[in-house]
Amino acid sequence: METPDASTPFPSGAPDAHDALVALEKALDRHRAPPIAELLARRGLGPYRGYAGMLEAMQRLAAAGAVIEPLGHSVRGEPLLALGFGAARRGRFARTSVVVSGLHPLEWIGIETSLALAGRLVGRDLGDRSVLIVPVANPDGVLRVDRNLREGRRRFVRHNAHGVDLNRNFDARWGHRGLLARLVPSVFRAGTRAESEPEVSALAFALGSRRVDRALSLHSFGGAVLYPSSHQLRAPADAEEHRVWAQRIAALADDRPYRVVQGSWFALGATMGGLELDWFHERHGALSLLVECSRGGFGLRPSRALDPFAWFNPPTPHATATRIARAVEGFVTGGVTVTGRAP
Repeated sequence: METPDASTPFPSGAPDAHDALVALEKALDRHRAPPIAELLARRGLGPYRGYAGMLEAMQRLAAAGAVIEPLGHSVRGEPLLALGFGAARRGRFARTSVVVSGLHPLEWIGIETSLALAGRLVGRDLGDRSVLIVPVANPDGVLRVDRNLREGRRRFVRHNAHGVDLNRNFDARWGHRGLLARLVPSVFRAGTRAESEPEVSALAFALGSRRVDRALSLHSFGGAVLYPSSHQLRAPADAEEHRVWAQRIAALADDRPYRVVQGSWFALGATMGGLELDWFHERHGALSLLVECSRGGFGLRPSRALDPFAWFNPPTPHATATRIARAVEGFVTGGVTVTGRAP
């Protein structure tokens, strides 16, 4: 298999939508494989699409009108791509909502949710708002999970190819090690410095000059909507506006409403540094939320209880992703809060 050269990100040296489509097509050629959904469904894990299926979904969305935007590359040279909607063609001058999923590579329900949301935005008039969705923020990790699933290996995978937890690598109190990071440091490796990882640095650079005022991170599991801050116990000054949006999403995400909680209290008072939740809020001043999609998928079947993939992903990806996508749509598209405050 040909390994892409991460030192030359795109053919022209000045990446544009055409280069991004070329990179997407090349990635598909490298990783094209039989669909994995039926195999996973037989194991009781649910009909999830594999990495190639995720790329194919992005290709279909581009054909339907989404703008493919190149952000950079992973450690191993996989393209890091965003889907643009609304005023995306006007670029960095539009108010921008950013959606990120797949930072933790086992959490495929977050990726399914971001793709379901993207499907709802194709062709929609978003006024002067741009929406950027990064469905697979850790492609090397997702590829590793894909291979494990195809080969029947039950493995816990949280990091990128450098062994770094990308959701501890953002420049928001990077290096702050709370209780969990001290107890299990190998799980929450933060990297050698803030934005040391190409996936995080590419995202930070691409968004650096944009007017990002809303941000949504999709993870799993926990059945919760989190808001800043994660690195301190004190709530931010704009906590109430965050809570209002979090409560709306929590009520719509499931028949049994999700919890709404500040990030640091989600971990029972264990503070955490380097999270994208705080980075979007502190660096961009954005309303920033993190959805822990579903409540996991342990179930009673031994095949699920012993498989890390099942811990993070419910067996009903389509229904779960569709419902959460509907729940977050108003927030992402710049709607007003229930208090009537304009976006």
